[in-house]
Amino acid sequence: MILPPHETQAERDASAARFGAELARLTAAAGLPLPPARRLTWCTAEFEGPPATPAPHHGAEPGPPAPDRARLRGESDRYPPHLTLYRGRLPLAEGRPPDLLPALRAVSAWLAGADLAAIRRTAPFLHVQEWAFTHERTPLDRIELNWRVRMQGLAHGPYPVAREDVKALWEAAFAQPRLRRLRPVTSHYTLWFSSTPDYPFERVGASVEPLHRGGYLVRAGGGEPATVATAAEAVALAVAALPPEPV
Repeated sequence: MILPPHETQAERDASAARFGAELARLTAAAGLPLPPARRLTWCTAEFEGPPATPAPHHGAEPGPPAPDRARLRGESDRYPPHLTLYRGRLPLAEGRPPDLLPALRAVSAWLAGADLAAIRRTAPFLHVQEWAFTHERTPLDRIELNWRVRMQGLAHGPYPVAREDVKALWEAAFAQPRLRRLRPVTSHYTLWFSSTPDYPFERVGASVEPLHRGGYLVRAGGGEPATVATAAEAVALAVAALPPEPV
């Protein structure tokens, strides 16, 4: 079911109704114990399970646990279908189903409480990375999770980044222990770092911008910007611009 673009709200509403009807038809025909979509737009359906059981807190997700969720984006003239499964607030598995029915089977299993190993068997089209299995056993801290989720989205999110220079920058920055302890923040493709995990961010060190013509522009403090050829060189300058570590 390819979802066309729309120019008016009435067209979007009508398309959302058709999308919801198709999902309901597939769910009923397959006998899936799946609740109706909590939120439905012309291209996206969001499903939500019962309230989650509180888990030991390790600084990963403050506050009461959020229900497990799933977001299914239908096929459009620009993008194929995409499914993301959230445990609490975190996208732990995402990928592109071959069509809507396998996606709905995965959503049904997820909201029924399936773990990631079961989801990998049920929905092999989903990418479940090793950090997600680790987090399922023992929650990772919030900054580590932010790095992992952002990097996962570059390759497997609903709008993957095609630029290899952007991916190379993130991989090089993630490999540096001092940068990895900071919160990564982006403005378009420019990457910079915060000493605080949440907004308002406290910017430290340098920002690195991948240039369309090739190379990277590094801006550190009030000094002159520097252009380097590789992500490794750019990240080395970003590390050098960090404040000295406490003795």
